[in-house]
Amino acid sequence: MNCNTFSRTCFSHPQAVSHNPWTMKRPFLSIRSAHFLMLLLLSLACFPLQAQEYRAGWTPTDYFGIPGRDKQNAFFDEFENNQHGWDLGQSVLQEEIRDGDFFIATLTSAGYTKRRSVPMNHTGNYEAELRVRYVRGEGESQMGLTFGRDARGNEYNFLATPQGRFRVIEVRNGRPFDLIGWQASGALTRYSYNSLMIRKVADRWYFFINEELVGQMPARELFGNDFGISLSGNMAIEVDLLRISEIRTVDNTGPEIVLTSPVVKQGVVEVTDRVQVVQGRVHDVSGVSDLKINGYPIRMATDGTFIASLQITEAVSTVEIVALDRFRNSTVMQFSMKMADNPVVYRPPQPMPPTLKPTYASEVSPLNEFGGKNYIVLIGINQYDYWNTLHNAVRDCNDLAGILTSQYRFEQENVITLFNQQATRENILELFESLQDRVGPNDNLIIYYAGHGYYDTSAGLGFWVPADARLNKVPDFIGNSTIHDYLATINSHHTLLIADACYAGSLFARSRGIINEANRSRWAFTSGDIEKVWDGQPGENSPFARHLIRFLQSNTDPQLRANELIEAVSMVVQRNTSQNPRGDALMNVGDEGGVMILHRK
Repeated sequence: MNCNTFSRTCFSHPQAVSHNPWTMKRPFLSIRSAHFLMLLLLSLACFPLQAQEYRAGWTPTDYFGIPGRDKQNAFFDEFENNQHGWDLGQSVLQEEIRDGDFFIATLTSAGYTKRRSVPMNHTGNYEAELRVRYVRGEGESQMGLTFGRDARGNEYNFLATPQGRFRVIEVRNGRPFDLIGWQASGALTRYSYNSLMIRKVADRWYFFINEELVGQMPARELFGNDFGISLSGNMAIEVDLLRISEIRTVDNTGPEIVLTSPVVKQGVVEVTDRVQVVQGRVHDVSGVSDLKINGYPIRMATDGTFIASLQITEAVSTVEIVALDRFRNSTVMQFSMKMADNPVVYRPPQPMPPTLKPTYASEVSPLNEFGGKNYIVLIGINQYDYWNTLHNAVRDCNDLAGILTSQYRFEQENVITLFNQQATRENILELFESLQDRVGPNDNLIIYYAGHGYYDTSAGLGFWVPADARLNKVPDFIGNSTIHDYLATINSHHTLLIADACYAGSLFARSRGIINEANRSRWAFTSGDIEKVWDGQPGENSPFARHLIRFLQSNTDPQLRANELIEAVSMVVQRNTSQNPRGDALMNVGDEGGVMILHRK
């Protein structure tokens, strides 16, 4: 993944810390502590009436300074479809929602604003964020975020140009007034997506471009409830995301649990089989942090769906489903499963556990098409001993495994994980060695790495960064060449390595012939070439993982070839980020021209 503070980026030797605005290095602890103390004192001095709004650790001047648990979306659109009912029939515009983007082009010299009403508490704290990309335009065209607009056209605008300038204006009675005049910003990119965000905390506005704080000022009262997207005349843009969130929303209710199977009547389900499948969906506006059935953790897909199998050992067994949101509010659902008088005899391959123990439905799924097993190895690192913290590496691993075990022929019992402090250099190498004995010639293997990466420009070598690696200490890292050598010794039928980090391009083969499932394969798919890649907003997936998981989730092909997966995900990631994912067969590790196929259940 990445080498950066909040991006899974690749540090280049000898400069270990990138100052690219997408990487946004956080200061070391001593500086961070002093900074926080200064902000705390300023907040007490300047905002005495609002000081109680802060939670411990809040830093409003830091893009990541307010955790996701303290936000609630009032409006959120990633433009996978037109679920929010945008009016696409304007004669002065060319508009289309496609491939996760909202394409908008003005057909005249007049500018235009696409907006939606988002009722919210104007006196509270809030955020509004727009992720937008310049496509074409005349001169120094402007694009940006409109907020607080009323029916008479009074509004505020946070605008940027592809030439690298931004400003903030107020429009009152048809006349614009500069609140922050034109300023240059190195954070802006010309043809990649730019994130523009305004945050209101207490009585100040904070303006961010690509995670970098570029301005602040006393907040003003919003005119109205409309938020939207503005662009100049004769201009075309693509919008990837529009999000309006309320901050510090109090959430006192637990998640909603909807059970789709079995059908419970008056708290009881009569069953005739000692193996029962329980499935449903859990949802909470604050996000679901934990789901357990009878005390055992259950993995959820990104949309909150879950599926588990229960082994019934008693005449009447109690099922308890407990869901927690990010504010630790809980919801408990209980019902009983009662065995019929003549139950189907169930003889498990191993002794029955003494208690009602949930497993995953995929554990009873058939073996793969070669009679072997499908393994998933997940290495995800958020917490480092010396390197900056990442936010979403472990979440990305869990979400990917959730999709593969719930919708594809992968078994939860064959998921192997190394997370955070478990993922030391020694443990990662020992895991690769154990795979040499564990994985056989009829087995398939997916390895997913999410964490920091390092690239030594002078030597042209790339590395994974384990959890215990020291800063800029190459001997503490795991070289791509080492990973390459281990892959050659794992005797699987198919191996697919997916790395949300920097990966040396020399590992890939130069050409391919005809590929098929019968031949052995060794492929890799990386979130970028030799470049920095983004970790994403805390509590979400990285951009690469987000599009990978969504494609797997929406795929309807019962037999998805790995090369088709790579092509589709690469295209949408390139369209929505500045990253350039790469995927192909690996050289000199036993590839015989084959390709892994992911079979849906």
